[in-house]
Amino acid sequence: MRELAARLGDIRCAAADILAFVRGLDEAAFLALPETDRKAYRAIKNGFAEIGEAIKRLPPEALARHRGIDWHGFAGLRDMVSHQYFGLELPRLWPTIREELPALLTAVDAELARLASGPR
Repeated sequence: MRELAARLGDIRCAAADILAFVRGLDEAAFLALPETDRKAYRAIKNGFAEIGEAIKRLPPEALARHRGIDWHGFAGLRDMVSHQYFGLELPRLWPTIREELPALLTAVDAELARLASGPR
């Protein structure tokens, strides 16, 4: 079984990758990715699948410390990109990337710092 720090690291890495893939893009360019940059589009979907899968395995107490994060929504997005990819609505994904991923990174960094500081 993977340790909590490794799962948090998975989330951090995938979120940072997604943000790097969209750096410099506006919404119109993002929405065009399936036609203009299929690799980036597929990598973004994979990143969300990794984030959601790792979130599903985080302990409830870690989630409870960051109530402003839509943990359930990220987990559900994993299911969408993995099983119902044909129903993925890119216009709805853009705000998640621009607004929710940075907040998720902040929460993950706080949890990683908490782990690094030792048991409480």
